[in-house]
Amino acid sequence: MPRTVVGGLVVWLWGRFDGRRGEPIAQGRLGQEMADGLPGIVRVAAVASALFLVWRMRREPR
Repeated sequence: MPRTVVGGLVVWLWGRFDGRRGEPIAQGRLGQEMADGLPGIVRVAAVASALFLVWRMRREPR
């Protein structure tokens, strides 16, 4: 799950870099934008991982 969330961040930043998703990122600010988004991404990855584990535990065994 963390890879999926980080992949989503990369795609979102790529879209912002090109100006397709929100305000374009200024030249030289990509690292700062990634650092600003990191706390939220870590939280989303943790919640997604917890939900995935709960879902897997609730499934019927084969």
